[in-house]
Formats: sequence, C-alpha cells, structure tokens
Amino acid sequence: MGSKVGGSSTDKDLDKETPQKNEKEVFEEGSEQLKLETILKELDVLIGLDNIKAEVQELINFLKVQQVRKSRNLPTPNLSLHVVFYGNPGTGKTTVARMLSKIYKALGILSKGHLIETDRSGMVAGYVGQTALKVSDAVEQSLGGVLFVDEAYSLTDNDEGGFGREAVDTLIKAMEDHRGDLAVVIAGYTKNMQNFLSSNPGLKSRFNRYWEFKDYTPPELFKIFLSLCSTGHYLLSDPAKRKLAILLQKTCDQKDETFGNGRLVRNLYEATISNQASRIVLHENMSDDVLTTIDASDIPDDITSL
Repeated sequence: MGSKVGGSSTDKDLDKETPQKNEKEVFEEGSEQLKLETILKELDVLIGLDNIKAEVQELINFLKVQQVRKSRNLPTPNLSLHVVFYGNPGTGKTTVARMLSKIYKALGILSKGHLIETDRSGMVAGYVGQTALKVSDAVEQSLGGVLFVDEAYSLTDNDEGGFGREAVDTLIKAMEDHRGDLAVVIAGYTKNMQNFLSSNPGLKSRFNRYWEFKDYTPPELFKIFLSLCSTGHYLLSDPAKRKLAILLQKTCDQKDETFGNGRLVRNLYEATISNQASRIVLHENMSDDVLTTIDASDIPDDITSL
C-alpha cells in the first residue's frame, strides 16, 4: 500500500509535531484546574458581588489566553496582576483579594497564593529610614502571593515628614522589581482612592484594573443575615423576619459613606443572638426550639450604634 499524500501526517510525524506531556504534568494540570473550579464555586456562592464575579472571570480568561499565546511563542503584553478595589467597608474586598491570590496560584502565575494584609500602620514609620524597611518587610512576606493594602489612601493623608510618600515610592519600586511573583491590591473608599491615585501618577500607572465593590442591597443584607443564622443553627420567626426586613431597608435608606454593609449585618447578628440568650436564659424548659428561635424582640430596634 502506498503512503498517504495530500497533507495527512503519519502517527510518527504527529508525535514529532506535538510534544507529549508526561503523567506528572497531566496530573498537575488537572489538579490545578480542579483547584480553580473550587475557588470559583466559592466565589459564586458569595451573596451579591455580581460585577466582581464578572471581573474575576474576565481576568482569568485574559490570563489563560496569554499563557497559551506564550506557549506558542506569540507576543504577549507585560501582565499586570495589580488591582484597585473601590468601595465601602464590609463589601467583601478582603475575601475577594484572598480568592484572587489563590486563583493566581491555581493558574501557575504566583508561586504561593497567600495573602498578606496591611495598612498605614504596617508600612509607615515615624522616623527617617524606617518606612522603607517596613514596606520592604511587607513585600518580602508577600512574595509569591498578594499584598493587600487596606485604606491605601491613608498612606499619604496628613503626610507630615513625607513618610507616606516614601512608603509609596518604595512600594512602586518593589512592584517593578518583583512583577513576576507579586500582586498588589490597594483598597479603600471610592472617592478617597480616586484622589489618592490622581496625586500619585507613578503608582496609578501600575494599575489597569479597577473593581467597584458596591454596597449591598437590603435583600442581599437580609440573605447575609439568614446565612449567619443558618451557620449558627438559628431560625427567625415570621415576625422577626418582617422586623429585620424593615430595619435593613430603613438603614439602607439612611446610609452614608461609613455604611458597614456585611460588617454591620454581622454586628447586628451578634447583638441579636446576645439578646436572645438574655431572653431565654431563665427558661425552665430550654428545648431545641427555644434555643434556636429568634423572635422579633431579639432584633435591636436601632442599629446605628452597631
């Protein structure tokens, strides 16, 4: 029988053209894919954050395609892993930053995938020469993972002595020196962060992704409260549910930029179960129903002080 013509390749030719992966490489790729799927499932079950979930998926898609292009010796842009998180407290910024570090690890981009949290107190010293050392130490701990700087705008607020500026300059240099194995996420109130980045063009140029963490809606806050109750094995009576819904709606209607979002709901939950404990502690028959039921009277009438 004659050999095939017209562009078909023999099995031997195909083996030469397509590098065969060994069992270890195949196993590791499958393992990392499972890790990524697990992380994305954890992200997906978080209440709200729909726009953030879309941003994360868009970033993953981009990074995956760039990895394929690199494997084919096609041009790829310099990847920036750094992200700015805008938003009020309690909107899930730290949780998402921790997941982002794990995603980078699962994709093989970062070597460790851990998260180091810091703020002004962890980066700015009160005397000459010490600020650069504090920033360098924070960066060193973060290598292979994500450095999460909360309330980053406070680095240069009331910057007497220029120590905050020194911290920013040291951070910029570290981001450049370790761009292959360090991701920096800076977070804070939207307006404050916009002003902070506008006054620091060198820092702003290191970021090209800006994610807005929106305030939770009253129904989302209600779901968060129910989730806390489920975890703690508590059940709300119908009157308690009605009171909670009205309270959360009123709170959202009157909110300002210090609104605590999920953090406020956790404080409300803790105050509620504390009130419930005080109500039932003298019950002679402390049945499971008594122990797990939250009544309307257990929910605080005012949560502005929480």
